[in-house]
Amino acid sequence: MRMSPAISLGASAVLGLAATYVAWQMTKSEPKAEPEVTEVSLPVENEVSVVVASDVIVRGDAVTVENVTVERWPESKAPYGYFSHGLEIGSNEYAQRLALTDFQPGDPILDSRLSPLGTRASLAGRLEPGYRAYTVRMDDVRGVAGFVLPGDKVDVLFTQDKGRNARTVNLVSEVLLQNVEVLAVDSNYNPLSEDPRVFARATLAVNVEDAKKLSVASGLGDLSLALRGSREPDQKPLSMPAAKVAAARTPPRWVSRRVVARRPADKQIKVMLGTEESEVKVPTAAEKKASAPTKLIPAPTS
Repeated sequence: MRMSPAISLGASAVLGLAATYVAWQMTKSEPKAEPEVTEVSLPVENEVSVVVASDVIVRGDAVTVENVTVERWPESKAPYGYFSHGLEIGSNEYAQRLALTDFQPGDPILDSRLSPLGTRASLAGRLEPGYRAYTVRMDDVRGVAGFVLPGDKVDVLFTQDKGRNARTVNLVSEVLLQNVEVLAVDSNYNPLSEDPRVFARATLAVNVEDAKKLSVASGLGDLSLALRGSREPDQKPLSMPAAKVAAARTPPRWVSRRVVARRPADKQIKVMLGTEESEVKVPTAAEKKASAPTKLIPAPTS
């Protein structure tokens, strides 16, 4: 007996629903497995006390308990030569330790970046090894109208007159030194000062060779300063070659003197008589005048 398609389709649908229901019941009855959680205890790193700067400390300033603070650092992060307490630095009202480099807030205070105990708080404490403090004279024009402050970077210009005489002026200006730090203006060497004023002297931080160039150039011409921008990329200090500075000299002075005309040479005339040759000396006009006969004037008769 042949089954109709409608009955066959309905029976297939019923069997499919039954299989789905059985599978759902089996899945529902199985308990869900909970994920396993394993507790791992991390090792606790020891912490140490590290003295750091609480404010900006510039090179040459005294490092005391007033401008430092203490922070807790992991022992593995503590740098070599750190201090655990502000009193370990050793600065007091009788003897101070000066900063050899600049410190920003949060920078660790290290023994290698401080001067020996008892160093005077002077301009010498701000000089890096190999550098010298050289002072040049300025005026309100050559000193950038007094707007140069300690800690600024400047270029040193050298101007001289290469005219040949007093009537000719030929001014030539060249860059003698570049990117030079100003240590002090007059007696002010505080980098935190914000009071620009006209100054008569500027003290620069230069090496020994540049100090020689400044000494030579100051005797040959005028020195002036050009202030560099604070946002200008920092570069290594540059200087004019020493040979070029040595070649610069003052123009020669022209000295007038009396020039005496030389006595004209005697003229010689060659005379040819047949095969014989002879020379005859012709006297000059001065000799003719000297050899002219003296005119005699008769004395008056009585």
